[in-house]
Amino acid sequence: MLGDGKSVVLSFDDGPAPVSALESIVNTLKENEVKAEFYVLGQEVSRFPEAARMIVTRGHDIQNHSWSHPNLATAPERGVRRELERSQRIIEETTGMLPTKIRPPYGAGGFRGHIDPELARVARALSLTIVTWDIDTEDWKAPQGLGPEKIAYIEEQFAQQQRRVSFNVLMHVQAGTARDLPSFISQLRQWRFDIVEP
Repeated sequence: MLGDGKSVVLSFDDGPAPVSALESIVNTLKENEVKAEFYVLGQEVSRFPEAARMIVTRGHDIQNHSWSHPNLATAPERGVRRELERSQRIIEETTGMLPTKIRPPYGAGGFRGHIDPELARVARALSLTIVTWDIDTEDWKAPQGLGPEKIAYIEEQFAQQQRRVSFNVLMHVQAGTARDLPSFISQLRQWRFDIVEP
C-alpha cells in the first residue's frame, strides 16, 4: 500500500479565518484524534484572537506564516523582519505560545537549495525553523477543497516520492477543505498512512 510504514503530518495555512471553516476543521481533527499544525497570519490573529486561541486549546501547533502574506523572497530584510516579528508577538500575546517555525507564503524563499538569505538571517535571529511541505493538495484551486481530482493528484505526489517515509501535507483554512477533510483523513488511512503529531 501507498502508505505502508509511512507517516503524514497535516498542516493548514492562512488561518485562523474564516472562523467557521477553522471550527469545522478542528472538530473533524478531534473526531479523528488527529493533531495538526496551523501556520497563521498575524493580521488575522489580531482580528480573530478567539479563533487563534481555539487552535492552541484544542492541542494543535500554532506557527508563523508572516503578518500579511507577502512574498518574503522579494522583500527587503527590514520588511521580512517586520512581518515575522509582528506575527511572533501577536501570536504569543494572544495564545501564550511562541512559534518555532515559519512557513513563508507561497513557500517563496523557503525550499532547500533556494533559501532566501534575508529570510534565513531573520528566521535565525527569531529562532524560527524555515519549513515548507512535501505534498501540495492545491485545495485552494477551483474547484476548492479535496475532491476526486485533487485526491488523484495527491496520490500521484506520494507515488513520486517512494523513498520518503514522512510527509508534511499542505492544506488551507477554507470552506471546501473543511467540508472534504473527513473523507480525506479516511483516504489517508485507507492508503495506510500513520497520521502523526507535528
